Amino acid sequence: MEVPLLRSRIPRALATALAVVLVAVCGVAVGSGTGAGGVLGVPSAAAAPMWPVPAPFPTTDPPTDTLAGLPPGSEYVALGDSYSAGYGLPDPTGLPTAVCGQSARDYPHRIAARYGLVLHDVTCGGATSRDVLSGYQFKGVPPQIRALSDRTRLVTLSIGGNDAGLFSTAASCLALAPDGPVFSGRDAPSCRSQLVRGGVDELGDTIRSDVSLGIADTLARVRAAAPNAVVVLVGYPAIFPDAEHTPKGGCFRPTLDLGTLAGRFPTDTYPFTDTDVRYLHGVQADLDEVSATAARAAGVSYVDAFTSTQARTACATSRAYVEGVTLEGSRNLSRIDLVAGSLHPNERGVAYLTRRVAAELQTLAG
Repeated sequence: MEVPLLRSRIPRALATALAVVLVAVCGVAVGSGTGAGGVLGVPSAAAAPMWPVPAPFPTTDPPTDTLAGLPPGSEYVALGDSYSAGYGLPDPTGLPTAVCGQSARDYPHRIAARYGLVLHDVTCGGATSRDVLSGYQFKGVPPQIRALSDRTRLVTLSIGGNDAGLFSTAASCLALAPDGPVFSGRDAPSCRSQLVRGGVDELGDTIRSDVSLGIADTLARVRAAAPNAVVVLVGYPAIFPDAEHTPKGGCFRPTLDLGTLAGRFPTDTYPFTDTDVRYLHGVQADLDEVSATAARAAGVSYVDAFTSTQARTACATSRAYVEGVTLEGSRNLSRIDLVAGSLHPNERGVAYLTRRVAAELQTLAG
């Protein structure tokens, strides 16, 4: 998805560079010759054939905890997108290929280490339901579901964000000022003004129809491919807070300032209008709801990471679970990239997801 250029309020060179980087807000850093990244798209460069091998992080001997229903040595397969892959964290695994942005500090590695499980981590930034089920996301990287078998005892999965286009939409919602305009449209005051027309919410409707069906189909096929496994669908933590956790003055923290003209950008920003914070919170609530419904229908456990993290979004200025937006670029602004991990769980957020998944496993297999 291309972001329409908005030239009226920023220098042409900066607008052109921003149009390149702001194709997607979540995932692998975007630069010249790349596509969208992270939860959405990833660079289109051909990847060398690779396939994961067990590599728990950090290794512990013996495990720090045990599960009666999942003894040490049980096979654990992690599926999903960049929110499972730990995109933006240190210690890249290079698996299933380097452009996936998978980190050995992701919650699957931490769960495997905690319980002594044999991990096959095939998570990849940009993955959609199709990439899990049938698509070759990169050359030499087969559909994630092929990692499953009747030997698999545990499966975790996060999916749906890319199918929904939620996070690519968030990219187009980055605003120049608290009252807009947004980068995505000439003088559009908000993203919502472009997406809700005649009372019809295009993105919300897509989530409640196509995305809902895609998640349900994915869960059904994962269960069939791993008939002896405990399957856990892990929801997305809140990126946009509810009204109770939105400050009186709003969340807006600008991603551009005078230093930008010299290639310096503010860090940990939150450049969203009040209107779009409310709108995108609602859209994410829709995604959380259809995910929970699909999990119930498939007989799969669902970890709701949305409801309990409203105070920990990137809007929060301390102890957030999700990183804010940070850009980086050359001095002449011929290149501007989204810093890895923007609007993704940070170390604190991944530790939270690990605790939530571990608590669910204690209930299911403890």
